Amino acid sequence: MEIIKILGNNLAEKINISSPAGRGLIKLAIKDEVGPFKPLNQLEFIDFKNSIANSLKMRLEQLEISSTSEIIDLLLDKLTKNQSLITIGAV
Repeated sequence: MEIIKILGNNLAEKINISSPAGRGLIKLAIKDEVGPFKPLNQLEFIDFKNSIANSLKMRLEQLEISSTSEIIDLLLDKLTKNQSLITIGAV
């Protein structure tokens, strides 16, 4: 999904990891939040928002990433600005 690419790339840039690793962290956070059986193309805006605000934030804190709150705020802002990509990906 395009929204995961955008969020993952932004996350990777902020914490100095590879883009695939950033996308992986996003996907793991989503699975933590909504469970392993909900397909990515059926996720809604609120699923992404909750995953970033809750599960991803906890993962970043466990990894002892500095400025976690700033990173989460940036990703939530990117999510809001690009939320139309969620509906495009669901088709």
